[in-house]
Amino acid sequence: MRTKTLLLSAAAMVAGLLSSQAQSNVYSANIVGYVTVTNAAAQYALWSLPLDSGTNTLNSLVPNPPTGSTILVWTGSGYSSSTKSPGGWLPNMTLTPGQGFFVRSSVAGTNTFVGSIAVPVGGSTTNSLAGGIYTLVGSPIPYTDTLQGTNLNLKVATGSSVLVWGGTGYSGATKTPVGWNPNLTITPGEGFFVRPASATNWVQTLIVQ
Repeated sequence: MRTKTLLLSAAAMVAGLLSSQAQSNVYSANIVGYVTVTNAAAQYALWSLPLDSGTNTLNSLVPNPPTGSTILVWTGSGYSSSTKSPGGWLPNMTLTPGQGFFVRSSVAGTNTFVGSIAVPVGGSTTNSLAGGIYTLVGSPIPYTDTLQGTNLNLKVATGSSVLVWGGTGYSGATKTPVGWNPNLTITPGEGFFVRPASATNWVQTLIVQ
């Protein structure tokens, strides 16, 4: 999945969210912008909600796929599904920033999430992860970072695992005493499964420079 991200504050580009962004002063804590994600034809793509649109329903977040497209939301033991009808998504589920979900469309396409980052500058967000089971997540702060990176900050116990979807299968990573092996990269708008070896509070902080 290829992802293009542009995050703008009122008067400055946010530094640190993407490696390609230049450092600058930040003049507003209300950071808004967009994240664009892609899907291949007739294959599942694994997205996550990277921004808060204010409503966060499927009809507002993914408004334009063709009729018959499908979204799958992981419940912890299975999936809840929604199908695109001529009148919109049925059911019209509500997602939360940082929630991962599968999308399948008959045609290749793009989707642009528009909204604000779910936490203010300097603020933190916490995702409580149960131990021993897979949770489908994404970063609620649209960082591009490795599993080992300080921005993603995925601090879980040794023996924890991550699964990253590649379109036709998963790439796996395991937490070892010295770090993640392999040290996969997560991009804004990308969902992934994480299975902590023990219950964990995953804390991320919005840091700008």
